[in-house]
Amino acid sequence: MFAVTTVGLLIIAALGVWIVLPYLYRLGNVRNLQARCRESKTVVLTYDDGPSANFTPELLDLLAEYNASATFFVLGVQADNNAEVVPKIIANGHEIGSHSYAHLNAWKDLPWKVANDIEAGIDCLSRNEVDITYFRPPNGKITLATLLQTLFKGRRMAWWTIDSTDTCPETIPAEKLAETVKNAGGGVVLLHDFERKTDKDRNRFVLEATRQLLEMAKAENFSVRTFGQLQQQA
Repeated sequence: MFAVTTVGLLIIAALGVWIVLPYLYRLGNVRNLQARCRESKTVVLTYDDGPSANFTPELLDLLAEYNASATFFVLGVQADNNAEVVPKIIANGHEIGSHSYAHLNAWKDLPWKVANDIEAGIDCLSRNEVDITYFRPPNGKITLATLLQTLFKGRRMAWWTIDSTDTCPETIPAEKLAETVKNAGGGVVLLHDFERKTDKDRNRFVLEATRQLLEMAKAENFSVRTFGQLQQQA
């Protein structure tokens, strides 16, 4: 009985180190982002899982209309499939971060596969002459291995403070999203620019949410910055 109890406690302790400690690290980072956004009245628009051949350029046009910069957390597989879009993102003055290569979930996939997926995403962007500082973990899931890999490589994790709900079963109204960001005093907003070929309404929601956020920022005198610019704020 004692041996079973000891093994159980060791398993719980291992899980605590492997998952809970990195999760607490994430919570601390998110609180820091929230404080930075409030102090500087900043909105950061971030887009994951792209780029896509048709939708990302449409989004770039909308951002250009407002002269706004955003951060795109790119999947390597999407960058390889849509190689012509990455230079367009950069040419339009936006920031690029990595979102891994194939979007492996650190809580579900083997650690070495996750590590290789992260490096493959970085290498893909390096081939496109893009230097990466910020890495956003797929699904926001990290383990101790993911955290140490990121820190030892001199990179920084890039979280968000407000989810746009564009990948949830039901989206909130775009106007409500903008109101939420306004009431929070700013925020790092999670959106996605992959192309939903069978759900065009979600693409339209992302465009409308982006427009509503930019209109709110203009009306309320919020700054629209990239993730890196927010981190550079004193």
